[in-house]
Amino acid sequence: MTKLHPITKISIVFILSFVVLLFSNVFDLICLLILIIILGLLAKIPIFSRKFRKIIIGILISSLSIYIVWCFFTPVEGDIIFFETWVGNWHILISDQSIYIASRYYLRIINMFFLMIFFFAGISDRDLIHGLRSIKVPFTVTLIISMTFRGLSMFQQEYSIVREAMMTRGVEFERASIPKRIKNFISIFIVLIVLMFKKTEDMAASIESRGIPLRSKNRTTYHYFPIKKKDYAIIIGLFILLFFSIYLSLINKSFVFLFLELF
Repeated sequence: MTKLHPITKISIVFILSFVVLLFSNVFDLICLLILIIILGLLAKIPIFSRKFRKIIIGILISSLSIYIVWCFFTPVEGDIIFFETWVGNWHILISDQSIYIASRYYLRIINMFFLMIFFFAGISDRDLIHGLRSIKVPFTVTLIISMTFRGLSMFQQEYSIVREAMMTRGVEFERASIPKRIKNFISIFIVLIVLMFKKTEDMAASIESRGIPLRSKNRTTYHYFPIKKKDYAIIIGLFILLFFSIYLSLINKSFVFLFLELF
């Protein structure tokens, strides 16, 4: 995974994102989630490390609110599991179909979250630039996208520096009350805004001093990424999966059930 061409990595993220939206069966989404996790592990992303574990648990818990709201407040026809009338005509109706649809949306959110981790942790800004330039994206658009992602990584680094500086001065983050934490994070956010304006100014001066034009057709590159046979094979396999997913969505079939019927 780490030695693949940048356009192959980008294709994995974008095509699997479309496949997540096309799959409407819970079992298909579970299999796709397992595939995305395996790809993340092959890319040597520490998905189950302590740092990522807190983020994953937070996303899983916060996404449960969507699941609960859909189950309780979106009535769908099906076998009724729970029904209760409250004030007036307002009632709660939970059917097997509402639980199934809520599970489908919940799994889609989790799949997109792991794809986001794969995109930000498995694809560097250099990979993104070379990948976009290899498919003839205009240089100006590539530069803007590169600066956007470079700014996100700089924002994270500056946040860690400012937070550690405040902690050395005795500011509590872990043991402080919720209002105190909000006040501390607002202070960090104000400092980060000032630092980002300064970083933006420095970056603009650096681009101008290097003579990088907005329109450039024949720019040379220091790093060269050749497209190999395995890249072509993976990209072709991804497009086959995409077209097959479109076909299954049109005939309303499940990928897993169709596979079990054939074998």
